Amino acid sequence: MGELLMKNLTIRYGGAEVVSEFDLAVHDAEIVSLLGPSGAGKTTVLKAVAGLIRPQKGEIIIDGQSVQHLPPEKRNAVMVFQKSLLFPFMNVAQNIGFGLRMQGRHGREIRRQIDRILELTELTGLGQRKVHELSGGQQQRVSLARALVLKPAILLLDEPLSNLDANLRQQMRELIQDIQVETRITTLFVTHDQVEALMISHRVGLLLDGRLRQVGEPRELFYRPVDPDVARFFGGCNFIQGHVKNGMFRSEYGNAPAPAINGNGHLLTATIRPEDILITPESKYDLQGQVQKTNFEGSATRIWVQCKDTRFVILTSETGIFPGQKVGLHLPPDKIRIFPGGPESGEMI
Repeated sequence: MGELLMKNLTIRYGGAEVVSEFDLAVHDAEIVSLLGPSGAGKTTVLKAVAGLIRPQKGEIIIDGQSVQHLPPEKRNAVMVFQKSLLFPFMNVAQNIGFGLRMQGRHGREIRRQIDRILELTELTGLGQRKVHELSGGQQQRVSLARALVLKPAILLLDEPLSNLDANLRQQMRELIQDIQVETRITTLFVTHDQVEALMISHRVGLLLDGRLRQVGEPRELFYRPVDPDVARFFGGCNFIQGHVKNGMFRSEYGNAPAPAINGNGHLLTATIRPEDILITPESKYDLQGQVQKTNFEGSATRIWVQCKDTRFVILTSETGIFPGQKVGLHLPPDKIRIFPGGPESGEMI
């Protein structure tokens, strides 16, 4: 069993507040990603849970017990760092078994645990290898194995894949997923890579400027951001302004139902994702504009279209669209996300 609860954490470095009023629960057998840009405070939260730094305010609870005053080795939480931090004078098996020896385990029990974890992390046959004989991906798997063999209540992963190339990262993502499914270990995973977070997590928490802005299932953050900043982080780049009237958001670019917003005449900001805008070179839609530039991105092409005072960005599989061309655009009403704040909640592009 592993339950992690962080309540109202505030952490300062010097006079600067790095994490503010942070609340997050990670449930038993769940993997939650803490996502955000560099400097957002992600690793700081992880270190606080591990006991490496002490919050100025708030509480950290593991399996129902407050761990504020416990040293790292008493918290039943193990952290895997961005760098593998393996002992270079030990082989793979010795590195993995180090924590077990520190716990007073011996002989056959340690060997049995090491063999099991070598198989789980796809390192079978490499137990006698020295650290310098391993690839970067293999070294990171040894770090993961060294943490898992201790069977902690909480596994803390601090951007463990960021130093790997694209192919190895994908392999490690899948491995972490498979291990988490098999072991059901409660995991808090820190990353700045939104693809990584969306792929491996049951839920994602977005941390911006030290504040947790939204927590939810990956699709929820991607398609239903709570504010323009969250939308921008997940690739939202089309913002329009309009007014609400009789339960409808009305703008010169498109209308959408707004039943949850009361009153008439409020100036609101809305967004629509680039892949949700329909484009045609035949200009069959009422909204028309001129293509400014295009970027081929493999399976799709990114297109910038100027319509009146707004430049829209569209991601489409359509081909044969070129700069200078007149095109038609359609913004499906069910794809428009309306933010309840005023014009300061978003900006025209």
